[in-house]
Formats: sequence, C-alpha cells, structure tokens
Amino acid sequence: MVLIDAGAAPQKICGEGLLPAAWEVLSELGLDHRITQRSPIRGISYGLFNSEGELKTVTGLLLKPAFGVQREHLMEAFRSGLDDSNVDLRTETRLRDFSWTGRGVALDLESQDKSRKQLDCDLLIGADGLHSSIRRKADLQSTRPRRYARWGARCYFRSEEVREKVCVTLGAGLESYLTPLGGRLFGLAFLWSPGSLGRPLPGTGEVWRRLFALMGPRFSEVLPEPSGDFFGDDRAIGPLQQPVISPLHPSGRVALVGDAAGYLDALTGEGLCLGLRQARSLSQCILEERLFDYPEEHRAIKRRHQWTVSGLLWLIHRPRLRERVFQALHKTPEQFSAVLRFAVEEAGWNTLLSRHLLRFLRELLAF
Repeated sequence: MVLIDAGAAPQKICGEGLLPAAWEVLSELGLDHRITQRSPIRGISYGLFNSEGELKTVTGLLLKPAFGVQREHLMEAFRSGLDDSNVDLRTETRLRDFSWTGRGVALDLESQDKSRKQLDCDLLIGADGLHSSIRRKADLQSTRPRRYARWGARCYFRSEEVREKVCVTLGAGLESYLTPLGGRLFGLAFLWSPGSLGRPLPGTGEVWRRLFALMGPRFSEVLPEPSGDFFGDDRAIGPLQQPVISPLHPSGRVALVGDAAGYLDALTGEGLCLGLRQARSLSQCILEERLFDYPEEHRAIKRRHQWTVSGLLWLIHRPRLRERVFQALHKTPEQFSAVLRFAVEEAGWNTLLSRHLLRFLRELLAF
C-alpha cells in the first residue's frame, strides 16, 4: 500500500473535539495512548442570548471518554502509527492526475522538487478532503442542488482558566464552538450561513474576527479570560455540504472515504469518526474481496449522522422555532442529556423517549 501525503492536513480548518464515538475508534486502532497533549471533554453546553441580552445555557454530561486535541497533535499520532505498518508513506507528494488503464489506475505524482513520476495501482482511494479532486475527476460529485451552503472558520487563544466541556453559542445565522485542547490552548470555531450574514462578511480583518464581532457585544463573556491575543489565519472552508453519487466508482477502481465521500455539516463534530469508520469498512471489504459491498456499508455508517444533522440544520434555519426548542430544553436539562447521548454517544432511539419527554413537550408548546 502506498500513501500519498501532500502535507496539508495539520492546517485543515475543523473543529478539534474528539467526541465519544471518535475516541472509541482511535482506541480500537491503538492510537489513543499516542496522543499526549489533550484536554478531557466531560460535557457539552449550548448557550443563547435572549432578547433581553441574558445568556441562557443548557449542559449535558458525557458518560464516555472524549477529548479536545489540536489537529497537528492528532496527525503526529497517525504518522507514528504508520511506523509500525508496512505502508509506503510518500510525504510532500501530490497526486496531479490519474487515468484509467486496462488493469487499474495510472497516477501522475509530483514531488516537492516538481519532478513527476507515474505509479500504477489496482485501486485509488480518495481521502483528499471536502473539495476532493479525486471525487471530481472520477465523476462521483453529485450535481443536485445544495440545500445548505454553510462555511466554517477557526482561531485559537490561550487561557489559564480550566474548561472541560465544549461550549456552543448560538448566534443569528451562525454558531461558535469553544473546545479546550490542552496546554492552556483553546480552539474557537465558527459555522455560518452566508445567506444570513451576507457575502462578503461585514466588517474588517480576518474572517474569524468578523465572525467574533457578529456574535454580539457580550460574546466575550462566554469565553475564558484570554492570556494574550487571539490568533489564526484568514481562511474559511466551504460550502460544507458536498453531495456525492456514490463512494465507489462503477469500475471498482476508485473509492472515497472521509469528507471526500460526501459531507453535510460540521455541527455535531463527527467528521473524523465517520472517516475512520469508512476507512475500516473499506479495508475489510478489500481484504474479504467484496469491494462492491462498500457503498451499502458506507450508507449505514452515515445514516444516524445524516438524520441527526439534517434535523439540526432544519431547526437552526428557523430562528424562532430554534429559540423555542432551546428554551424548552433549558427547562428540561434531563431531556437535553438524552438528546446528547443519542447524538454523540450513539445511544439507542429509546433514549430520546425519556421520562422527561412529556415535560419537554409541554414546555415547548407553552411558548
């Protein structure tokens, strides 16, 4: 097996919380002990400023291990894991193009010194991210219209304050996600809809500075006291929704995993978990010589995520209903915990039917 790595992954704009399902997969791979700089995540809270400017929050505790890990430390763990494998890792090498041959796929590779080389393979696996060139060149990109065209950005800051939860703050047309990463470092990610905030974003400065301002004058009160300035580059990623025709080409010569295999939104932080599970499923299909089972297994892996994220996206694009649901959950935190266990700890559907559900529905209808 040959792994082509252009070296851009550590700079990827993403949320950096490894929630229980993702941490479970990393543990199964034996990578958990290789990640030394991390911060425990013991809960998730959602906050919303009401019309009077008062912050209302609801918090749910996690029953299973979860951690905040900066992407560069996670990639170091992945690369150290390759040292114990037979993978031929080719760093700082780019796949410039590929073409079909009678017996497989011919890859056109470019090294850092701009020299080119051809490599023949039986199967090309595209794990090249949200805007996958392999997906596009293999004609696996769906042309159906996107329902949502959300974008993401991220910055960092340091603080002496200790936090052990992910704090989500709901704004008008955007949300922020505060994640402790260990070493007194915090990541602050934003997701937003350009249709709501405008394009280009109003204001001046880096994208994340504009989004910070759009969260409102009291947003800084949600954050730990920073010890120094915020920092980050002026980049954003999107649109996040990337529909695909299939994660496997009809020829059986190109397969997709991770963001390249289709994406909906980042608001539940499950992208890495899905990608790892897809990679594990694909590897089993290859080893057991049943490659064409992969698309169905891929759909099964994504099913819960698709249902959960589709429902949340529908809700957050209806601000008045979103506020009603939030206020009802604020008064029934036990039901919020049940929703959290279903969404990020993969508890069964019956978890949602807690004994607090009727009270939540009464509170919802009372507004």
